[in-house]
Amino acid sequence: MTTLLAAMGGSNFVHHAAGMIESMIAVAYEQFVIDDEIIGMSCKALKGIEVDPERLALEVIDAVGPGGNFMTHAHTLKHMRTEYFNGNGVTDRRSRTKWEQDGCLNARERARRIARKILAAPEVSYLPEAVDSAIRSRYKEIVAV
Repeated sequence: MTTLLAAMGGSNFVHHAAGMIESMIAVAYEQFVIDDEIIGMSCKALKGIEVDPERLALEVIDAVGPGGNFMTHAHTLKHMRTEYFNGNGVTDRRSRTKWEQDGCLNARERARRIARKILAAPEVSYLPEAVDSAIRSRYKEIVAV
């Protein structure tokens, strides 16, 4: 809720927004993953709901009629992937039966697995080598990893 309220207040950068535990005494990778999903949910909430003729789908309402099933209509299937926040996999939206069959993993364990997968992936630099070298030559205290 703190993240959502900060975003609703107009903040576009919240320092120490992810991964912090025990009043910022420690950092946990799985907490980073959990917080990343919370931040994504906040961004989706801020985006709001687009209301236009395509999304109102009055022709679909007419076609389906009272008591009809919108869930299987092609229009619903077309829009459900973009109008719904999917997250990074921390939140489990499957049925309880499926969750139990797959080992009853809680959010922390799912986040831990996601974090381990991220950490196991090859590191990718998003800075061109020339820029990275220029920064490191100017600021000697930056340690190469």
